[in-house]
Parts: sequence; structure tokens; C-alpha cells
Amino acid sequence: MQYFEYALLRRFGYVLDVEATSIYPEHIDVIYSYRRSQYQYSQFVHLSGAGFVQVLGGAQGFLFLTNRLVGPGRVGPTMKTKDYQPGAVAEEIRQDLHRFCSDQEALVKFYDEELEKLGHPVEEPPPLSI
Repeated sequence: MQYFEYALLRRFGYVLDVEATSIYPEHIDVIYSYRRSQYQYSQFVHLSGAGFVQVLGGAQGFLFLTNRLVGPGRVGPTMKTKDYQPGAVAEEIRQDLHRFCSDQEALVKFYDEELEKLGHPVEEPPPLSI
């Protein structure tokens, strides 16, 4: 499982939509009544409904998809205004995540906080001696 990727997405307002099939042991057959195909990657949906993210993991990172089914009059009463533009909302949440992932200082702080939550002390590497 990609603990840090999942934690990062939760921090940015995403919730788990569908878990990757490979997460489960081989003897467990996962079937979703509303989906026929298995998922190779775990998928999250943003709380706004405007975007999906699949966790590719490692250096591959995330795969973002704008939810084109969300639009005025299609979801909840708060989104029924003509001014609501799901594409713009999706782009904003994608850029926020990208900016954060591109900020080395912010990422180090995030990882340190997550390690603390897990009960691992944040350790400085030993001084380099030659």
C-alpha cells in the first residue's frame, strides 16, 4: 500500500472511491456491484466531486481526471448555479496538489508529520565523515 500517497490525498480533500485489486490477498475476490472491471490502481474522488486521482505510486505519482459528469444541476443544491464551473474547480485542485508535490520543503515537513503520527521519531542523518 502507498501510505504516504493516500495520506497526501486525504490532506487535499480526497476520499477513497475504489481500491486497487492488487491490494487484496489473492484468495479474496473483490466484486463491486456498480463496476464490472477490476482496478489496477486505487482511485480517489475529491470531496467537490470535480476530480478523480488514481495512485500509480513511486516515481509515477498520480493520474488526475476531471469529472465531466459534475455540472450545474447535476449534483447537490449548492452546485446548481450557472457560475459553478467544474472544469475550473478540477484544474484548481489539480494545481494545488501539483504545487505542493513540487515543493521540497513542504513535502519533507509533510513526511515528518506523517512519520510522527506513525510513532517513528524523525531522525537526522548522521554527519558525513570522510
